[in-house]
Amino acid sequence: MKTRIIQDEPAKAQVTTSLLAEIRRTGRFTPVASYQVFGYVCAAVLVLSGLVHVVVFLVDGGPWEGPVSWRKPIVFGLSFGITLATITWLMSFLRSGRVGGWIVVGIFALASLGEVFLVSMQTWRGVASHFNETTAFDGSVFSFMGMLVAVLVLVTVYVTVRSFVRMDAPPSLAWAIRLGLLLMLVSQGVGAQMIAEGGNTFGTAGALKVPHAVTLHAVQVLPAMAILLLVSRSTERRRVRLVVLGAVGYAVLIASTMVQTYDGRGPLDLSPLTTALALTGVILLAGVVVVALLGVRRSRSG
Repeated sequence: MKTRIIQDEPAKAQVTTSLLAEIRRTGRFTPVASYQVFGYVCAAVLVLSGLVHVVVFLVDGGPWEGPVSWRKPIVFGLSFGITLATITWLMSFLRSGRVGGWIVVGIFALASLGEVFLVSMQTWRGVASHFNETTAFDGSVFSFMGMLVAVLVLVTVYVTVRSFVRMDAPPSLAWAIRLGLLLMLVSQGVGAQMIAEGGNTFGTAGALKVPHAVTLHAVQVLPAMAILLLVSRSTERRRVRLVVLGAVGYAVLIASTMVQTYDGRGPLDLSPLTTALALTGVILLAGVVVVALLGVRRSRSG
């Protein structure tokens, strides 16, 4: 028995290496242009900023919620970093060219760095970063943050439109990226409403930041699911159907947060309708992921 285990270990290592290589190939995770290296470096800086503020929060303490808390530089750093890395990655499929890539990734990276810097600066100053017009300086900071967000929205609109024109990717991955970008625009629309409402709350207790956050990260979840399907043993037509099914599940999950928020309920004040929507969305999305993982397992063992 021991001898067989020892003999199986190189085979298992070879399968793992082959799987990782196939994921890198199908997902194009290796930077192919200088602007992508720049984008990934800036994304790493933003994520590192969020992690550093996690340490600061653990040491300094203070409230997690509220207009002045370490939560904001943590969440903004991590979220903007992940989003920038995603935009940088998907440029591989748009055939935008070197100049176009630098314009898109460069603008998105600089705007993201500026936004996170201003949020972090205001937190370190001990003042609110959003909706703060106590002084002329604070008002200018908030206005400039709004301008940076507008720039990010315009870049996202451009990338989304380009994704529907032509994509150098299998149909399943292409549709996952397109649908993720569309939902990202919906998230930015919710963010605009947060500004219009003058805060994070709609009605009595509806937390706009919940649908904003859930919708924003569909652009990571759906393509990741599509990449798993690409590695699995399946036809492309079936992969497209599964991607659409997963996207429907994610959309239903988003709908549950929307209904919850616009009903003026808090995130944990679940109604029968929002509970049913959330469970349906999670089951559909998780079902597609399980099918993808089983397909990956079969393709490796076969």
